[in-house]
Amino acid sequence: MKKLFLLLLVLVLPFLRIEIRAIEMVDEVEDEIEATLSATPVVEPTIVVEEKPNIVEDKETVEVEKYEVGEWNGFNSLRYLIAWAMNRGVASNTIVLLLLLPLIATLVSVLHYMGGFSGYGIFMPTMIAITFLATGIFGGLLLFGMILGVSLLGNFILKKFKLHFWPSRAISLLFISLATFVLMIFSSFFSLIDIRQISIFPVLFMILLSEEFTRTHLAKSKNEAKKLTIGTIILAISGAIVMNFGWFHEIVLKYPELIVVLVLIINILVGNYKGMRFSEITRFKDGIREDKK
Repeated sequence: MKKLFLLLLVLVLPFLRIEIRAIEMVDEVEDEIEATLSATPVVEPTIVVEEKPNIVEDKETVEVEKYEVGEWNGFNSLRYLIAWAMNRGVASNTIVLLLLLPLIATLVSVLHYMGGFSGYGIFMPTMIAITFLATGIFGGLLLFGMILGVSLLGNFILKKFKLHFWPSRAISLLFISLATFVLMIFSSFFSLIDIRQISIFPVLFMILLSEEFTRTHLAKSKNEAKKLTIGTIILAISGAIVMNFGWFHEIVLKYPELIVVLVLIINILVGNYKGMRFSEITRFKDGIREDKK
């Protein structure tokens, strides 16, 4: 019996050794896989958000090295002056905006004298157009609507306390500042309107527009205030759309002399315009006689 047991043990032992070795090899492979996985850094997927360049908030549109002026011939003196200013540290966006301002004012002038759109002067629509560049048209309209609503509500509440005008406006400015701060917080939750990074100047321009509305409302009438405010916004939106084209910024920097001449010629022509405005033609079309053949 013992001999039979020893014989079976001798026959089975090689197979047991093979199985044990196979188990050890599997364990070694698993250990190597775990060590490789632990040593390999885990790369998490990242979402790249492409930010749209903002000519008002950013500093550089064109780098100094990429600004070509060519050989001096007398007519490109302004280009040389711009290149010198950029080399001295003046931001290219600031130069673009300075050259765009008279162009937008010219557009406002053309729309006023030939189109018939009226607003709060020529500078207010130009400033609001710059504001729309910083906030976006939809965000700027929302910001202005909020500031105007808070201003009117504050005037209605403060009127009951019978305060002097300046202390009343100071308290109203406090309400506007707090409401703007809250709007900045809530705008971070929406992709269409994000005004978290805007500077204080667009907010100040919107406050000035709401002040003009309040002053016109008190001095003249509510309808006149609405008319001038809507006209100012339409003129500002038109200017913001023109200034928002990137290729237009490059033209302004590459051919500043052309911009200066264009502004002078257009304003001289508009300054001598004596025809009817387009809005007047639509308004009085029934009273205009047509020559019959």
